[in-house]
Amino acid sequence: MRTLVAEVLAAWRRAELLSARLPDDSLEGAAAHMAAKRLHDLYVDLTKVAGEVKEADAKALLEELAKAPEA
Repeated sequence: MRTLVAEVLAAWRRAELLSARLPDDSLEGAAAHMAAKRLHDLYVDLTKVAGEVKEADAKALLEELAKAPEA
């Protein structure tokens, strides 16, 4: 479950960054904004379900995943 939470956190961050770079009035910007909101909601739901997964733990795992070589 920790890996799933970390992956959702990473996707949420990427969607927020993309949303910030795209024009608000573009279809792409609107899609990125909606994706970021959905990923945020999913992240919140996952951390509620998996009560033992703390945000700090998910972020630490995310950093580990970022350092791991691609398979």
